[in-house]
Amino acid sequence: MKNADESKVLKYIVLTQMKGLGPVSQKALLDICGDVEACFAAGCDDLIKAVEAGLIGRKRIESFINQRSDKKLWEQAEKILCSSELLDVNVVTYEDSDFPERFNGIRDVPIVLYSKGKLKINLYVKSVGIVGARRCTLEGKKMAISSAVKAVDANAAVISGMAKGIDSYAHTAAIKTNGYTIAVLGNGADICYPKEHEKLYEEIAEHGCILSEYPPGTLPREYNFPKRNRLIAGLSDKLYVIDAGRNSGALSTVDYSRKYGREVIMCGGSIADLSRAIPIGQF
Repeated sequence: MKNADESKVLKYIVLTQMKGLGPVSQKALLDICGDVEACFAAGCDDLIKAVEAGLIGRKRIESFINQRSDKKLWEQAEKILCSSELLDVNVVTYEDSDFPERFNGIRDVPIVLYSKGKLKINLYVKSVGIVGARRCTLEGKKMAISSAVKAVDANAAVISGMAKGIDSYAHTAAIKTNGYTIAVLGNGADICYPKEHEKLYEEIAEHGCILSEYPPGTLPREYNFPKRNRLIAGLSDKLYVIDAGRNSGALSTVDYSRKYGREVIMCGGSIADLSRAIPIGQF
């Protein structure tokens, strides 16, 4: 027999694996019912009333009702929970105390997160996102390192995506200065991508946190990374974008940051601009 906590986590995972229900609909269901247990216990008539009240669409409610007893979904959720435990991946749900408070009020963030290491972003009053070009300039590299060091000096968490270039320099600088850093991935938290960052991945897991909305075993896919970027934006009070060109993937992080009301500072060009772009003490 499963304990109450495990049963609740399974329900969360089942909800995230349902077809036709994204994070916005999942969160709406939780708000309507009160919690995940109530979602799965609610009668069909009560759920339909939410549609009549304009709180959620009929197709979304019908999709939930049709899938909440699906045996295959429950088996899939069991496998995800089991593999998470075996791989030392933590399952963090919407109502857990470790769930990022900075996600409050953002409708399109996930209700379940998977992490390796310590997810303690809520302990930090300040957080700084640092993203940018994979093939960055020497000046850009110096900017990433300097901005991460200044963030740590200001007791701010450093958020990035563990990509080549700017991301990796920011994470590395934060770790070397005994700071806290979170790497948000576009694949399962158990998978190191890119592969050549295996040492960095292990260091972040040991000293910071590897974070993903995708279950263990999820391979990196191109379409996952723009979605990943919204989590970087949501976790960051300020976002520094370094050496990003017109076609840079980092620009989607800029879009999300502005959508969420975060401050965005674009940095690039001469290293002489750094003192103006990233003043000490303003993290």
